[in-house]
Amino acid sequence: MECIIEKKCSFLKSVFNYNDLPKEDLKEIAFWGRSNVGKSTLLNAIIKSNIAKTSKTPGRTQSLNFFEIPYKIRFVDLPGYGYSKVSKAKIKQWNNLIIEYLAKRKNLNSIFLLIDSRHGIKNIDLDAINILESFGNHFFVVLTKIDKVDKSHLDNCLESIKELINKIVSGDNEIFTTSYTKKQGIKNLKNKIVRIIQK
Repeated sequence: MECIIEKKCSFLKSVFNYNDLPKEDLKEIAFWGRSNVGKSTLLNAIIKSNIAKTSKTPGRTQSLNFFEIPYKIRFVDLPGYGYSKVSKAKIKQWNNLIIEYLAKRKNLNSIFLLIDSRHGIKNIDLDAINILESFGNHFFVVLTKIDKVDKSHLDNCLESIKELINKIVSGDNEIFTTSYTKKQGIKNLKNKIVRIIQK
């Protein structure tokens, strides 16, 4: 099944204004999370490419970046939240665009909400979850960087997130665990994306 998303994926466009979004003719999966949580890195691992720009500098993604597998699916790399060293005006600009996208985008199928396994869910992540819930967005939690923590820490983190999500969300509450460095959990994510494409 993975071969569907291992076809040529290419950069489509960067969007700074809602009116410049691509046509709503393909399902879209968005990647969101705190700055430096590994959104672009995970996306590159999924599509087996390095087209999503990565950086060790938080706040580097400053637009909605669209990547497309023609006739199949679109991936959207959203600006990270929680980075305070960017100007307030810039943060407000990001926030307004993200909120409008989440609230209005008809072909937005799912959001993968990335959480750093080293830190677990922070208050700002809870804010993001509440935003997604308020708009009725379908989302999955993805724990990143699991190679950086021991099994006990990861188990506790997973348990607390499951308990929280089950209180908030009904239906498909699957939680994914991933490590780009160790290539863990990537196949499970790919399989999930394939199922989304095939629905």
